[in-house]
Amino acid sequence: MSLPTGATVVGIKCKDGTVVATDSMITWGTMVLSETGIKAFKLKENVVLASAGLTSDYQMLVNLTKARIKLFELDEGRPLSVKAITKMLASTLRNRRASPLYVQTVIVGVDSDGPALYSLDMGGSLIPDDYTATGTGVRTAYGVLENEYHSDLTVKEAEKIAIKAVKTGIARDVQSGGPIRVMTVTKDGVTESVHEN
Repeated sequence: MSLPTGATVVGIKCKDGTVVATDSMITWGTMVLSETGIKAFKLKENVVLASAGLTSDYQMLVNLTKARIKLFELDEGRPLSVKAITKMLASTLRNRRASPLYVQTVIVGVDSDGPALYSLDMGGSLIPDDYTATGTGVRTAYGVLENEYHSDLTVKEAEKIAIKAVKTGIARDVQSGGPIRVMTVTKDGVTESVHEN
């Protein structure tokens, strides 16, 4: 489905963690609403959600998911895995098929099972992968990922590839732009950096 909002979102699973990078431009058709938008959010100390689509929809999805994670962990007294959080998110999206949230989502994280990366569409399809891209800049971003990804990447190497993929998406997509935000998840937690385009 074509949406009047743009984005370039890239996720990479590495041997020592995961990386997600996004552009910062919020658009509506040909109008730029903001060049400092946030498209990646820390759900927990070891899980990040990044999304392309309608800003209000992914903000609501983030808030709802954070609340559901807290409620579960308070009730059960144990942490949720990255896979369990992703399944919770997929269930939320699937249950809203009649009134869908217009989002394309990437979940990255690290838990006792190691690094994990999942992509979800607005119908709740859940796809585990080693790398992914979504948004209107996806075609050119995938070119970089397919050319440069290998299974022995470290997070430092993956950060450079993710930034290059988002820059390439921005260069060919008028609805993507602004600074590039990178969030890296390792066993030590989440770190965030911002890079000029």
